[in-house]
Amino acid sequence: MAVHTLLRRWCTGPLALVEAESQGRAVELAARAGVPLAYADLKGIEAPRCFLPDADLRGADLDAAILPGAYLRRADLRTATLVDADLAGAVLRQADLRDARLRDADLRRADLRDARLAGADLRGVRLTGARLEGAAIDWRWAAVAVELLRRDPGCRGDSLRLVVELALERDERPYAWLRPIFRGGPGIVDWACSVLGRAILPGDDAPEILRRLAADADVEPSARTAADRPGRLYWTRAVGPRGRRSESRSD
Repeated sequence: MAVHTLLRRWCTGPLALVEAESQGRAVELAARAGVPLAYADLKGIEAPRCFLPDADLRGADLDAAILPGAYLRRADLRTATLVDADLAGAVLRQADLRDARLRDADLRRADLRDARLAGADLRGVRLTGARLEGAAIDWRWAAVAVELLRRDPGCRGDSLRLVVELALERDERPYAWLRPIFRGGPGIVDWACSVLGRAILPGDDAPEILRRLAADADVEPSARTAADRPGRLYWTRAVGPRGRRSESRSD
């Protein structure tokens, strides 16, 4: 078996020397021995189905890592960089992914239940079939919204066209994906906000307008399409002249 040197990022020194049959196995053995893997340089590592529960991977470089089926339950991945990583089918339940860079990562069928994703860069992430129950979502980009809307029974007709438009949205400014929803009319707004509202958690970064509209919408699951749903009245508050508050409504 070869001896693998596990390094820190930015050439700040080695983490460990581990004798193992592969780099992935060396990382597993190091983690099992209690070696902190924070800021480890693991770029491009090939470790499918690796077993790293509770691993300390804060700030680790996992760009382009091949980790399908990896077991990373409760792993600490805060500020880690996972750009273009393959995490298809990975178990990331209760993992801490706050401020992680997940751009263009493959998270199809991943278990992200109760994971923390606040501040994570989710642009271009693939989430088809991912488990998202209880996850604290970062709402700045469309990836999570697309998946939540896509799997809803009411996603057909105009609703399906909206999901396709969101999936193809190229405006990467935070929350820009909300505009196609608001252009869709009362039925679309009601359907989308009712679906997304079920994933909003206290203290997450859901925009206030989405939070309020979700509170107004019917948040119970429904197989009705947007066209079948009656438009509701959505109330908004705006500061008027001299600081007075005015109320308006739209159908």
